[in-house]
Amino acid sequence: MSSEVSTQTANTTSDPATETTQKESNSSALKRHDTEIAAHDHIPTSDQNAQSQSQITRVIVIAIDHSSHSQYAFDWAVKNLLRKETDLAVLINVRPIPSIPGPYAIGATYMDFGEVIASVEEQHRASSHQLLQDYALKLKEQNFACKAIAMRGDARDEIVRKVGEVNADALVIGSRGLGALKRTILGSVSDYCSHVCHCTVIIVKENDK
Repeated sequence: MSSEVSTQTANTTSDPATETTQKESNSSALKRHDTEIAAHDHIPTSDQNAQSQSQITRVIVIAIDHSSHSQYAFDWAVKNLLRKETDLAVLINVRPIPSIPGPYAIGATYMDFGEVIASVEEQHRASSHQLLQDYALKLKEQNFACKAIAMRGDARDEIVRKVGEVNADALVIGSRGLGALKRTILGSVSDYCSHVCHCTVIIVKENDK
C-alpha cells in the first residue's frame, strides 16, 4: 500500500438556497470544503506480499471509535475471531461532518464559518487517522493482515456501505458507540447494522463491572 493517503471525491448533499449574499457565500464554502475532503481515506498500514494476499479467504470489518466499548470489541476480535493465516482485518472509523454550533447558527447569515468548519474538519480527520494507525499497529505487531479506512458522515450508513463494498464476511462492532442520549434519539449504530448489513454482525458487549 502506498505511503500516502489515497482519496476519493466525496458524495455531498447540496444545501438549500439562501436569501442573502453572505449566507450563500457560507453555503458555497461549506459545499466546496465537503468536496475537497475525501469521504473515504485509505490509511497506510503494512504492505502485504502477494503470497499472503493470495491466502486471504475472509474479510473481517472492525468498526472502531474512541470509546472503551470499541477497544473491548477490537480486543475480543483479535483474541476470539481473527485468523492470521486467512483473514484480512479492515479497520474503519467514521468521523462526523462538522456543522455550525447551535448558538451561532442564528447569526450565520452575517458570519463566515468557512475557516472554522475547515479547521474542525482537519482536526477530526487527523484524529481519525491517528486512531486507525494506532489500531493497525497493534494488528501489524501480531502479524495480522490489515488495512484501515477513515470515513465521514453518518456512522450507520457509512459502515453498512463499506461492509458491502469490501464484501465482508463479518462486521465486529461495540455495543455502545453512542452516548445514552444520542442512542435514544438516533438509535443504536450496532442495532442498525445488525438489521441492514448483508453479512454476519457480531455485537460485542463490554462486561459490566
